[in-house]
Amino acid sequence: MYWLTTLYTLGSRKQNALIRHFGEPSSVFTATEKELTNVPNLTPHNISVIKKNRNKKVLEYGFEMLAKRNISFTYLGHVNYPNMLNDIQDPPVGLFYLGEIPSNNFSRVSIIGSRRCSDYGLTTSLNLAKTLAKQNVIVVSGMARGIDSMAHRGALEAGGLTIAVLGCGIDICYPAENVELRDEISRHGCVISEYPPGVSPRAMHFPARNRIISGLSKVVVVVEAAKKSGTLITVDQALEQGRDVMAVPGNITNRYSEGTNNLIKQGAEPICSYEDVLNIIGISADKHLEGMRKHRTAESELALAKDEKIVYDVLTAEPCSSEEIATKTNTQPQILQHILTSLELKGYVKRLPGARYIKI
Repeated sequence: MYWLTTLYTLGSRKQNALIRHFGEPSSVFTATEKELTNVPNLTPHNISVIKKNRNKKVLEYGFEMLAKRNISFTYLGHVNYPNMLNDIQDPPVGLFYLGEIPSNNFSRVSIIGSRRCSDYGLTTSLNLAKTLAKQNVIVVSGMARGIDSMAHRGALEAGGLTIAVLGCGIDICYPAENVELRDEISRHGCVISEYPPGVSPRAMHFPARNRIISGLSKVVVVVEAAKKSGTLITVDQALEQGRDVMAVPGNITNRYSEGTNNLIKQGAEPICSYEDVLNIIGISADKHLEGMRKHRTAESELALAKDEKIVYDVLTAEPCSSEEIATKTNTQPQILQHILTSLELKGYVKRLPGARYIKI
């Protein structure tokens, strides 16, 4: 199975067809050229790839290197293989991973969106992931810039588990600036890829990567997406796989919300509160979340001084400039700056570029 997985240029469809035709990978390894020509849709180039990659010493060395790099491997039919992927068309024959694949007993939700996004999208992704993680829901995403990275961070900040699916070899961090995030994910969940180590990220890999993201989850949530966003490819795959699709409504003047608003027009379930996602996966969290709100409110009242609470109460998930905050709270700029700094240090607000602030 490891050998067949390394033949990634065949694609998962043909890899699965080979297993069905021959019964087991070892028979593919020893098959004659004549036997291979009997496999439907297998091209002469495919046959050449198979024949040229039958060096057992190379395979043994590659498998040994996985252990030295702390890279694990699982495959279709193995006890560690995510069971939800068994249900999708052309599941990955094998998966390379860092960390530990979470138990199949936990619910999973994919949170996806565009790399280019608004502050509203980033905050929504972060808070949604936090809410789900606190309910022991595993957050799945693609570790890309923007919405994906924020979803992983939200799950981690809540002390939950998260799965990142890559469109390149497991030993390559893409994007490169997410090295620390990747390492933290591997300590609190796993980073997985169907591509063997050394395979660089290429545009053609990401649609295949996206089918794994949607395939791993019961529900796919689109936080933000432009009208022609690549994120919508994942939505199509999710629908083909029979997954539920939800979308976060956005400002009608924001081009980053055109895709999500259109999804809602086409029948996707809108998210009006974070509890909507929990309800659709069968977690009745109303009482628990209400208790959390009361506890958080009481905690806030104790932790915040009177002037801090006045400023905190006017903030929302939408960015607000310090000048706007000063006007709304009738606070002097110098005093307001001190209050905002205090709130930021306490973890109640986040400062954005341009001296803008949001509630977190």
